[in-house]
Amino acid sequence: MRIAIIDLGTNSIRFDIHEVSASRKGTHQHRRLYREKTMVRLGQDLFLNGKLSEESKRRTLEAALSFHSTMEALSVDRCVAFGTAAIRDASDGETFLLELKKKTGIEFRMITGAEEASLIAKGVLNNQPGLPKGVFALIDIGGGSTEVSICKGRTVLRSHSFNLGVAKLQQVFLKTQPPAQTKKNQNDPVSELRQFIKSVVLPKLLIESWPKAPTIIGSSGSIIALAKLVNRDKDRGNLPFESKHLSKVVEQIKNKTTAELLAMNGMEPKRVDLILAGAILLDELAQMLKAKTIRSTEFALRDGILEDELARITNKKARSSQFSFEEIETRISAWGVDATHANTVREHAEFLFDALKPFHKLKSEWRPYLGAAALLHDSGEVISHAHHAEHSEYMVKNANFVGMHGWEAGLIAGLCRFHKEEKLLEKKNEKKIPYPKKDGLRKPFLTLLALLQMADACDRTHKKTMKLKRIKRRGSTLEIRFASRTPCDLELLRFEQKKSLFEQLFHLQVRLEKSSSK
Repeated sequence: MRIAIIDLGTNSIRFDIHEVSASRKGTHQHRRLYREKTMVRLGQDLFLNGKLSEESKRRTLEAALSFHSTMEALSVDRCVAFGTAAIRDASDGETFLLELKKKTGIEFRMITGAEEASLIAKGVLNNQPGLPKGVFALIDIGGGSTEVSICKGRTVLRSHSFNLGVAKLQQVFLKTQPPAQTKKNQNDPVSELRQFIKSVVLPKLLIESWPKAPTIIGSSGSIIALAKLVNRDKDRGNLPFESKHLSKVVEQIKNKTTAELLAMNGMEPKRVDLILAGAILLDELAQMLKAKTIRSTEFALRDGILEDELARITNKKARSSQFSFEEIETRISAWGVDATHANTVREHAEFLFDALKPFHKLKSEWRPYLGAAALLHDSGEVISHAHHAEHSEYMVKNANFVGMHGWEAGLIAGLCRFHKEEKLLEKKNEKKIPYPKKDGLRKPFLTLLALLQMADACDRTHKKTMKLKRIKRRGSTLEIRFASRTPCDLELLRFEQKKSLFEQLFHLQVRLEKSSSK
């Protein structure tokens, strides 16, 4: 199987093709067949005008058309394409993605800053050898945003996407090279930029008590370019350097003209107009994080996207799941979700999963996804009761739960989205199912959804009136016995509506019966 990955950033568009094959152990291995990076400058003038320029859109379209031709030539089976900060910030960003799809056939998805930070961290942590001991920071400086994650080992402790990027900072603050004071504003642009960066980053670090990070691993072209400039005697971007040397470089280049910068050994011509903004941003981040050493890595967003795809293909699923139920419970509490109902539905759902295992035959690895969906299925209620399932889906997809793979968030979000639709298998509704018939996730998704629907019905009044006790089979009928000291008429009525998906999937009749025993 061949997978293409496209990362549409503010400055560059990156394109990889990987060949994925199964190993003898049942896992999947990959090798890169093709890699290309084109500087399209999609964010040109964006942060002054709020819209994508026609010239930058033309360059991006030409690159995408070229990628499409390469994919056809190399017989690519699947393409995963993401748009990041420029698309998020532009008023016409989503419209441009539709135009790209229409003219190239490539469907780009706009990802949130939180999702971008998570994927970058995943790409680096899963691939970078020799990670620092103790706490360290991952930083990716882009054209429109900067993603920072604080890590220990391969665990992410803190993560955030800051609305800071070199193209944005250059256009808004520095403007020229060297930066010049204007008649309207007699303040030093470099000092103003430093103060602005502090005002954006420092409150986050203080409020959330981010730990110090003695080492920074930089995953972007900007940081590699800065490494070459700091190590200009060696002209190499893969060598570590001390942060104090970066501060000296800022002082050396801030008053140079473009011609003088180009004459410096180690300077990348394509980044000459953005190098000062990048240097100041990295310098400020290093000071706030108390970092002493900075090193670069070749791994970044594209590698995180590939990790997600490999997990999806390999069917690692819950075996590789590292999300925390404690974090989910903390989130729903902060959102104001009815925690009593959420935990009751989780209790019912996990009971049904265990008791009905002889019939649905799902492995235990799937159980955490059902529990997570039970906790989160009504989270959209905090936005609006109307269409709350759709709101729940959006919240789960964009919550950026630590340790949760993108495909896992998609699965849980899908369960939340369809927990109210019991007629999903009807011919007119089948196209709504988020997984096609040949997708290995389709059967687990439908089974978990059937269990979630029945579990939710058993607490229709949100009063925790029902306690599920045991399952008894009588021929082709399954009796689910429950105990209750109060009437459960609404639960029984709702269960009759919600059991249909399970009955269709497993060709069994299901009845909810009150137990005669106390």
